Amino acid sequence: MKHPVFAHEAMATFFEIAVADQPPDYARQAAAAAFRELDRLENELSRFVETSYISRANLLARGESIMLSPDVLECLLIAADLTLATGRTFDPAYASVRPPDLAADLPPFQLDPASHTLTSLAISLRLDLGAVGKGYALDCMAATLREWGITSACLNSGGSSVLACGGLGPAERGWPVGVGEGKSYRTIPLIDASLSGSGVAVKGAHLIDPRTGQPAERTARTWALAPTAAQADGLSTGFFLMNEADIAGLCATHPQIGAALVAPEEQLIVYGALRPDPARPGQG
Repeated sequence: MKHPVFAHEAMATFFEIAVADQPPDYARQAAAAAFRELDRLENELSRFVETSYISRANLLARGESIMLSPDVLECLLIAADLTLATGRTFDPAYASVRPPDLAADLPPFQLDPASHTLTSLAISLRLDLGAVGKGYALDCMAATLREWGITSACLNSGGSSVLACGGLGPAERGWPVGVGEGKSYRTIPLIDASLSGSGVAVKGAHLIDPRTGQPAERTARTWALAPTAAQADGLSTGFFLMNEADIAGLCATHPQIGAALVAPEEQLIVYGALRPDPARPGQG
């Protein structure tokens, strides 16, 4: 069964929303509300918007502070957690110029949730929320759809990050989402979860290892499954730069996280919540 799909351009890519079990006109209105939320978030999160909080934070001198909106603060807190979880293979501030007296394992900025402020600890702060910002936008768009009473929808950003809201149809089947390449390609049913992929096929060697400043050595794509799109987007980038042992370890300590990567001869290796388990909702 086909569902109406609505598209919108923002954050230098395209966003799509497929809505099930709703009259087309109502689905269109709900999608329009979600896209308005997307545009609002772009104006707050994008480093390419001169008046955004991120652009203004990047102009701070060392020791200066800026008050953040609730969404920018939340997105940065999520990004900071992902940086810690991935051992800095995901780091939205990796391009910052750090002072020599700042410990290598500390971020070049400080967040104070109580006062909603960010303080720069860098000689030159260079924040780029990139994929985690797009994922956060998907999560907020899904929240808007739920406010409209939409209980079954599938959102995606650039075709590489997918967020499923609810299941599909009265039987609560998952939304079919692809993972793997070539002979390893398969679909998984996604319910109330997000799947994101990272790779170099489209943009070339654009993923930089924050720990070395060099392009990623991996060439095959990686995928991350997580409860939210912000988490999945950040983790898929981190997984692209992590070795298999560290990926397996992270998934083992976080049961809701899954990972997949294409090995030589197009074999798909899966970890954690992406391992087939009929008893686990949203997985197949």
